[in-house]
Amino acid sequence: MSKIGVFGGTLNPVHLGHINLITEAKRSFNLDHVLIVPAFQSPHKTELPVSEAHRLKMIELATKDLSFTSIDDYELKNKGKSYTYHTIRFLKEKYKDDELYFIMGEDQFTAFDSWYRYEDLLDMVHFIVLKRSTNDLKITAPFLTAEVPIFEVSSSEIRKRILNDDYYNHFVHKDVYHYIEEHGLYE
Repeated sequence: MSKIGVFGGTLNPVHLGHINLITEAKRSFNLDHVLIVPAFQSPHKTELPVSEAHRLKMIELATKDLSFTSIDDYELKNKGKSYTYHTIRFLKEKYKDDELYFIMGEDQFTAFDSWYRYEDLLDMVHFIVLKRSTNDLKITAPFLTAEVPIFEVSSSEIRKRILNDDYYNHFVHKDVYHYIEEHGLYE
C-alpha cells in the first residue's frame, strides 16, 4: 500500500510556493508519491484560468526534477467547476489499494466547511494541513498537520505583476518563467 498525496488547485500559474508545499508534504508525511491535479475552474473563483495546455506544460516544467510527482488531468477533462469530492471519488477508485492524503494550506483549511460535501470528504481521504510556524491556528484531528517553511506567493500576485510589467521571475521555476514570457501569458 502506497501513501499518495493529492495536490489540487487552479495553478494559474504554478509557482515555487506550490512546489514548496508539495515537497514539504512528501517530506513531513513520508508520502510515496504526489499527484498534482489541476482544476479546470475553481468553484470559489470566477476568473477563468489560461488554457489547460499551458497550465499542464507549466506544471510539467516546474516539477520535472521532482521524481515523486505526476499529473492527473481528471478535473481538466471533466470541464466545468472542479469539486474535490468528485476528484477524490475518482482517485479512490483508481488507487484502490493505496491511502490518499489531500494536501492543503491554512487558507483552504479555514474555508473547509464551505467545500462541497466536506463532511463526506473527511470519511474518504486523509487531510494534511501545512501551516506556518508563526501562526497559532489550531488544527485538530482528523486533520494531520505539520509546521513547514512557507514560501509566500500567490498566483494572483504573479498575474498582477505580469500585467504591470513588474518582477516575478523569482516566484516561479526558471523554465516556467521562460514559458510565460515566450507565450505572452497573463498580459
